[in-house]
This record gives sequence, structure tokens and C-alpha cells, in this order.
Amino acid sequence: TTKESLIHALNDVGIDLSGYRYDEDSKHLFTQRTINGKVYELPFEAESDGTKKMIAALPVLMVALQEGRTVVVDELDAKLHPKLLRYVILLFKDPEVNKHGAQLIFSSQDVSTMRNDVFRRDEIWFAARGEGEASQLWSLADIHEANGNLVSKNAAFDKQYLSGRYGADPYLTRIEEWD
Repeated sequence: TTKESLIHALNDVGIDLSGYRYDEDSKHLFTQRTINGKVYELPFEAESDGTKKMIAALPVLMVALQEGRTVVVDELDAKLHPKLLRYVILLFKDPEVNKHGAQLIFSSQDVSTMRNDVFRRDEIWFAARGEGEASQLWSLADIHEANGNLVSKNAAFDKQYLSGRYGADPYLTRIEEWD
């Protein structure tokens, strides 16, 4: 069932729920954990932000994977441990899991996944505010090094981005005070 699949997926990422219950009268969701054979409930609102995000996101991600849909998420990394972010990304990259060609399009501030063993150059896009506050987009696959060559597919994308080689990094007017 969908409920069992969701519980299994949550358990896979270290969220040890044994179930959940929606109370029709109070209109509240409760998560359930079984400890020493006894079931304990916790109001959904009392869960950590990361747990709440995974509980909310996983059903949408699972349907997308089962039906070959596209999912668009702004700031997928917000409130998620970097390993959970990588787990979600790798679900979509695994042909055994993603049998129907589902796509995950997301924005992120976390560069830990901006690696050549996670993404190809054409899968990484940058956004920055341009003239009149309009966003400009460009692909890593289109960026040239100082020598005129395209960025190598084996480059350390995360380190090069943080060093400012790709643009799209914030301009910090007071950074000199950090030294």
C-alpha cells in the first residue's frame, strides 16, 4: 500500500516511524513510533522541520517516480540534512527506482551535491539577478574556462563555484569584515 511504502521510505532515511494517524475530529496528523512494543504518538507539528519536510515531500516524490512525472521544488535543501538531499536526488538518478523517467527540478543553496559524481554539467544551472532585477539563467555546460575550453566534466564543480568561477554567487558588500 501507499502508506506502507511511505513508512518504508521514511525508515530508509532514518525517520523511524511505525505509522501515522489522521484525526478527523481535530483535523490533526499524528506520527507513530513503536518503542519496546508500545505505540507512542506525536503531533505532526511537534516533529522536527526536516522530518515534516520529508513526510510532506515523499508522497509527491513517490507518485512522480511511479508515474514518470516532473517535480519542481524551490530550495529542496531547506531543512534537510545534506545526506537526505543526496538521497532524494539519487532516487531520481537510479534507473531501478526511476523506471518511468520522472524528473526532479530544484533550486538549492547547498553545494555539497554540485559534484561531477552526482550531476553532469548540463544538469547544473545557475540563476542570478540581472538588469531590472530579472533573473538570468545559464548552464554549467556553456561556461568556458580562462583558456577558452569548456569546464571539464571531471572538474570539482562545488569548489570552482565557491571560488567564483561560474558566477551566480552573491555579492557581499561587507565581506572584508570577516577577515
